Amino acid sequence: MRRSSRAAAVAVAAGFVALGLTAAASGRPLGVPVPQGYSGVEGSLPIAYTMPAKMGSSCTIGFQNPIAGNETLQTLQLAVVAQAKVFGCKVISLDDQTTPDKQVSNMQTLIAQNVNAIIFYPLDPKATVPVLKQAKKKGIPVVAIDGTFGSKTASVPYLPYIATQVWQGRDIQAFLQAQAMAAAKPKAKVGLIGLGFPVPALKYLNQREAFWGKKAGLSIVGTQDNPSDDVTGGEKAANGLVQRYSAMDAIIGYNDPSALGAVIAARGANRKITVVGLNGDSAGLAAVRSGKLAATVRVDPVGWGTQTAIAAYSLITKQNLPLPKIIVRPAELVTKANVSKVASWKAQVKAIH
Repeated sequence: MRRSSRAAAVAVAAGFVALGLTAAASGRPLGVPVPQGYSGVEGSLPIAYTMPAKMGSSCTIGFQNPIAGNETLQTLQLAVVAQAKVFGCKVISLDDQTTPDKQVSNMQTLIAQNVNAIIFYPLDPKATVPVLKQAKKKGIPVVAIDGTFGSKTASVPYLPYIATQVWQGRDIQAFLQAQAMAAAKPKAKVGLIGLGFPVPALKYLNQREAFWGKKAGLSIVGTQDNPSDDVTGGEKAANGLVQRYSAMDAIIGYNDPSALGAVIAARGANRKITVVGLNGDSAGLAAVRSGKLAATVRVDPVGWGTQTAIAAYSLITKQNLPLPKIIVRPAELVTKANVSKVASWKAQVKAIH
């Protein structure tokens, strides 16, 4: 990438962060815009639901966290709880422990407790269809996060019985990762780290990383899965890539722990490898600040949380219906040039009122 293009990318990223700060200061994080140059399926989707005009109706919302110990997903949970409190509602939160069977049983528990709505992030969409049908039969609306992806018709794959869904913007995330890598290491030979669990949204992310990487002039040499969804697993995956591809000089990870594991593996193998992460959690931002990561793409768990809670409350109180079938929460590129301007997720959650 030419110097002018690299400068433009940094300027765009800085603008995204500034917009995010302004939104947070206004009381509810409104999100960042779709990045310049992005032409994918997520570009024409709305990024927010209309705020309900009438508030104060008590309700109970069930929230299923894919894995509560993850910083990003814990932030999502805190945002759901904070936004529900604004409406006068309480939240019953359950941990799905990254297990499809546990996710199904947790949803059955929430249905039995007669919650007014359910928010969940499907680990195995097909496995949830029968229990989603149960919720539908009992009149409990379900709001999904990444229930489908890649098609605005929500047909690839198809997840029935959900009322609406929030996309994390997986295609936009992959686009930004590719742009960041092309700026940091033009024409890089890139290995991808994916997740060892069959989560469809993350498999889709890897596919789009390869797609946008090639568009950005990168060569994708191969993919290795992280078996444990943590730094140790990222190191194992990166070691596999290092051993298989002697010419590889870059790695893109599906999350920051995987990217940090790749940094450790590269150091251990005495290889100079440029690494780009995803999530923008506290460890990821620290790694960008120190130069360990060339960049990370910061996702929007506060936005996922506020928007799913808004959707749930709107469905419960029958306001602003019909809701959009899909909204998307674009991510933002974070580099060393703008990392100091990023508002913390904690501050964003605190701003919800």
